[in-house]
Amino acid sequence: MTSINRTLKAIALALAFCVLTPLNAWAKDYKVEIILFEHVNGGSDIQAGLSFPRLRNSLGLSSEAAAANGFKLLDSGYELNDAADEIKRSGNYRLLKHFLWQQPGLDSKEAKSVRINVGRVSTMYIPQDLSGKSRFVAAASSPQPGREREIRTTTVNGTLNVRLGRFLHLETHLVFTDAERQTSYNLYQSRKMRSRELHYVDNARFGLLARIVPVEDGET
Repeated sequence: MTSINRTLKAIALALAFCVLTPLNAWAKDYKVEIILFEHVNGGSDIQAGLSFPRLRNSLGLSSEAAAANGFKLLDSGYELNDAADEIKRSGNYRLLKHFLWQQPGLDSKEAKSVRINVGRVSTMYIPQDLSGKSRFVAAASSPQPGREREIRTTTVNGTLNVRLGRFLHLETHLVFTDAERQTSYNLYQSRKMRSRELHYVDNARFGLLARIVPVEDGET
């Protein structure tokens, strides 16, 4: 483990011990707090080409569809400001986005994915037909045979999905695209969580800190 990863994981561990409380797995609603960050010098030796997340139905947090399904962005109630400040001060990381939303606790059949678009907009080309493709689709920077469909992407593009079972589960399905280097970095993981635990998910280029907490009775 590099010293960079040790530093950030130490932050996550310290904060987790400070706020860990018993699981409230059957809360009606949950708050999901996410810090997206990039490794400033990470992945420089990787040349994997471009890719795009194969996206199914998802909700933009500011959309009417999100509101109709009980999802809403929150302006207050952040608990990870210390971690975000530590990332800002570090020369090894760059803070991409720190955001918080509230959503209902839904099982795997009812769970809705939240659409994530952060950073610079760029263009890439993918196949017209995505049937049979996996979670990530190989893309190109210009049209070529088999990749003629033009799409827009962002530095970080994909979805986050929170579902409720015996435990909470966070499914991360994201792509970080470095448009200048024409390289994408895929991040897929399904993480079992207890409420109030702080979790760290990353790859060589980017990652996130995540905490999910139950909304208490009478709290809005």
